[in-house]
Amino acid sequence: MPTKTASNKNDNASKLADDRDKLVEDLKLLIEDAKTLTTDVKDTSQEAFSDKADALREKITEAMDKLKEHGEEVKKKGEAVASDLEKTIKDNPWKTVGLAVLAGIIIDRITRD
Repeated sequence: MPTKTASNKNDNASKLADDRDKLVEDLKLLIEDAKTLTTDVKDTSQEAFSDKADALREKITEAMDKLKEHGEEVKKKGEAVASDLEKTIKDNPWKTVGLAVLAGIIIDRITRD
């Protein structure tokens, strides 16, 4: 009977060793799958981030172009108003002087204590 017990112990040890080896192999596969998954997620995240950054760059470029267009329009309108004002001043110098004096008096009255 002692031989059967020794044989059972050897069989159990052998099964445990096999189970341990299988577990180690499964863990190695799990680690490899995790590495692959993290790499895939990283690549996907970078692609998504890159796509978002490109879309943002495009929107900023469009906004800058619109701003430049509006700036040019405002500049042209400002130049037109300044030109009209200079023409009015040249055509009516005494009215301009009178308005300047009146504005000075009003400002003086407002700022006086």
